[in-house]
Amino acid sequence: MPKELASKRKDIEWKEKLNTGEFASNYSGGKYIDDKGYVRVLNPEHPRNIKGYVYEHRLLMEKYLGRFLQPWETVHHINEIKVDNRVENLFLCTVKEHSAIHKEGRKGTPEQRDRMRKMAKNVKPHTRKKGYTKKSLKEKNFPKLDKNP
Repeated sequence: MPKELASKRKDIEWKEKLNTGEFASNYSGGKYIDDKGYVRVLNPEHPRNIKGYVYEHRLLMEKYLGRFLQPWETVHHINEIKVDNRVENLFLCTVKEHSAIHKEGRKGTPEQRDRMRKMAKNVKPHTRKKGYTKKSLKEKNFPKLDKNP
């Protein structure tokens, strides 16, 4: 006697939703570390998403600035730890500036890192958003970015 197809059986309770997204067994909260070591966040509505994911350091810089980053803008990790996405560790620069930073071939002394932090605060005032205090940055109280610019 041939078996009845599972799809035609009346004694099986079928679920309305598939186990996708947050219901999937391997769901990690919409975040993962990619093969290059960067944290990627699920954000399919972002205009620069790659297969639905965006680099977390770029998202944090956009929230800090209150605007989307331009294609020519790059976010550099001052301490070169790719998963350390604190705003005080991020430096907005051009692709050319970013290449120059990495061409030095070393991580830099603490004095060089301090100098870079000062540059990030003072030299590029157009990249700073008014109304932020050191306390609010530490607490990471960033404004929500509109999905439609």
